[in-house]
Amino acid sequence: MIIDNHTLKMGLIGNPLGHSLSPLMHNRTLAHMGLNGIYLPMEIMPPRLGEAVLGLRALNFTGVNVTIPYKQKVIPFLDELSPEAQACQAVNLIRHSEGRLIGYNTDGQGFIASLREEGIDRLSRVIIIGAGGAARSVVYELAQAGATRVDILDLLPERADALAEFVNQATPGSAVGHLMDQAVFAELCPATDLVVNCSPVGMHPAIDRSPVNSLQGLNPEAVVYDLIYNPPATKFLNLARDLNIHTINGAAMLVHQGALTLQILTGRQPPVDFMKEVINHAI
Repeated sequence: MIIDNHTLKMGLIGNPLGHSLSPLMHNRTLAHMGLNGIYLPMEIMPPRLGEAVLGLRALNFTGVNVTIPYKQKVIPFLDELSPEAQACQAVNLIRHSEGRLIGYNTDGQGFIASLREEGIDRLSRVIIIGAGGAARSVVYELAQAGATRVDILDLLPERADALAEFVNQATPGSAVGHLMDQAVFAELCPATDLVVNCSPVGMHPAIDRSPVNSLQGLNPEAVVYDLIYNPPATKFLNLARDLNIHTINGAAMLVHQGALTLQILTGRQPPVDFMKEVINHAI
């Protein structure tokens, strides 16, 4: 590819970014689609976040994805939010259009798409571990898709309570916040259909960590999903595999939310199967 004045400039802002496969996936996919575009990782220090977001206009970026820890912190610098981002109050994609910065959230939609791809429709009872930006979008879409009871666990119980209140007000589902505690988790396990780790615990390089010590007692028909994709088999997922429980790692969501990102930024339908091949080869 020849980079010139017509190159579409895209990227990822967050901190840290060393684990991210988004630049690899998007750059390979842009080339595969024959598009003159580039996708850059941009690790931003917290004091510079506002300058970085507002600078997208001056640098004429087409758009950027947003990851930990900025999915909520970027909102004050944006001109507009999509309905999903407004509802979740979390943004994982900023599109620059005619001088306006528009925030979107493709995380939850990508998550639901990955479940449907696996033929998962057991959505009645859900446990969510972590109550950050990714959890907000996942919980919102799960409740919209039919989850009737969501239990949210976080090391900061006030965050879990706040997210539960959001679910109860913004969706037809019902949610309860809890302190992230092994005993509480174990008590909820038998009736649960889906457990989702939305926390960064277990992400590279701290691969010897897990948000829970045991999955004993979990409904054997449940699904265990970890939004982390690096490493592909986290300690959390291995706990489930030891019990022969169905597992899904974050690569599936990465691909589907990435496909939605490219669709929004380029107006083209991206090749999802090709994107999967890139990620599967990388991990």
